[in-house]
Amino acid sequence: MKYSRHITPYNEFWMNCILNSAYSVATGFEDSYSAAAYLNNYSYTSWGAAIDIEFMTPTIEVLDYSDHWENFVLSAVIEKETPVFFKNPHDFLPDLQKIISEGEIVKLNVDLFYWLPKNIAWNRFHMSHYSIINGFDAETKMYSVLDDDVDGYGVHTIPEDRVVQAFMNSYAMTELAGEIPHAYIYSIRKDIEPFRMDKSEIIKHADRLIEELSVFSFDDLWNFKDEHKDNMDEYIRISLIGVNIIENRHIGNELLINKLADLKLIQAATYESMKHYAKSLQKGWKLIKQVFINNLVSENKDINVDLIRNKANEMLDMEKKMWLTIVEERDMKLENKESKRGVTS
Repeated sequence: MKYSRHITPYNEFWMNCILNSAYSVATGFEDSYSAAAYLNNYSYTSWGAAIDIEFMTPTIEVLDYSDHWENFVLSAVIEKETPVFFKNPHDFLPDLQKIISEGEIVKLNVDLFYWLPKNIAWNRFHMSHYSIINGFDAETKMYSVLDDDVDGYGVHTIPEDRVVQAFMNSYAMTELAGEIPHAYIYSIRKDIEPFRMDKSEIIKHADRLIEELSVFSFDDLWNFKDEHKDNMDEYIRISLIGVNIIENRHIGNELLINKLADLKLIQAATYESMKHYAKSLQKGWKLIKQVFINNLVSENKDINVDLIRNKANEMLDMEKKMWLTIVEERDMKLENKESKRGVTS
C-alpha cells in the first residue's frame, strides 16, 4: 500500500534545508507566501564547520525562524513544529509510517553521510539535519523525501534500509540522544491570511543591513591551515555551502526587487539601480564560488584566500549601495513632503 502527500519543493532560490522545507510546506497551503521568501530579513554570520568547529566560514541567516518562530513570517501558516520522540527508536518505522498514513507532514532527523548520493556530505562527512518524509510504499519499501543535493532541492526516493541507517546514525540517536526530537510534525493554522508585501518592512531591514554590512568583514574567515592540506577538499566543500547560500540570497534579492516593481512600490530609477546591483552581486559571488570549485577539481590546493576575502568585502560594499538606493528614495520622498508642507504653511 502506498501513502503519500504531494508537496511541491520550493526552489526559486536556495536558503537552507530548514527554510526551503518550511516554504515548500507553507506554499502548499497558501501560495502567496512564495514571495515572503524574498524578504530582506537576513543577516551575515559565520559558523564552525561540521568537520572542524574552529574552521569558520560565512553564511547568511534569516532572522527569527530559528529562535523566535512566532515573529517569523511563516508563522502565519505553520503555527509550530511539534516534536516527536518515537516510543521505540530502534524500531521507529511503524510510528513513522503511522504519522505519514494519517496525513501529517513530518521531518525526520538523519545523517547526511548516508542519505543522498549526490549530496555534498554523502560518504564524506557526518552532518545531521531534518528531512521531510512525504510518503512510503509498504510493498517496495521505498520512501519519498524532500531534500537537496547538487541538482537542487527536490523529491527523492530512498530505500528503507537507508532511511533506517541515516536515522540510527543521526544526532538524535548518537551525540544528542534523548536531547533533540527524533522528528517534527508541522502544525498548520486553520485560517491563513494571504501574504502581502509591506514596503516599510523592506526599508526597515534595508536600514539594518546598511549598518551591519558596514561592520561585517570576511578578513578572519576561511582560515585554511597547513594541517588542513590532507583533507583540503572537505574544507573547500564546507566553504561552498555558505558561499552558495550567499549567492542564492542575491537571486532572492533580485526576486524581491522585481516584486516591488510589479507592485509599483518603487520608482523606475530605483528599480533599475537595484536590479543592476543585484545582478552584479550574483556575478561576483559566482566568481568567488568558482575559485573554490576550481581548487576542488585541481591538484593544486593552494587557495588564494586574500583574493577571495578582498572580493567578498567588495561585494559587501556593493550590497550596501544596493540597499542605500531604496533608503535614499524614501528619504527623498520625506524631504519633498516636508518641503511642500513648508510652502503651504
